[in-house]
Amino acid sequence: MIVGSGIDFIDSSRVERELAREPWAPERGIFTSSEIDFCSVSKKSALLYAACFAAKEAALKALGIEVKTLACFREVEVLPDPKGKCALRLHGQAQAVSEQLGVHRVSVAVTMSKRLSGAMVVLES
Repeated sequence: MIVGSGIDFIDSSRVERELAREPWAPERGIFTSSEIDFCSVSKKSALLYAACFAAKEAALKALGIEVKTLACFREVEVLPDPKGKCALRLHGQAQAVSEQLGVHRVSVAVTMSKRLSGAMVVLES
């Protein structure tokens, strides 16, 4: 049974501009060290960062978590799965809320383009 769903889109060029300003550091930003490693090796790293950000936003929406600090974003971690797609790992409050909701499966789909990147997350019990 579906217990939550969320969707988010972001202007890819916005992420590209932010990335050009300065390198992102995991301790003060929205991405974990693993995500930075994952996204930085891609030739289209800005698009991958944008898709990851959209996945984080979509997951937080699906969980019903209000974003109060940037640290909240690090509680949703986007990682590659063995099939070459993306998977989500939840930490902290995000993990606690998913357990309260009885979530046993988290599905994520991402899309990337030069103009717009997005993601949809579905939580199932």
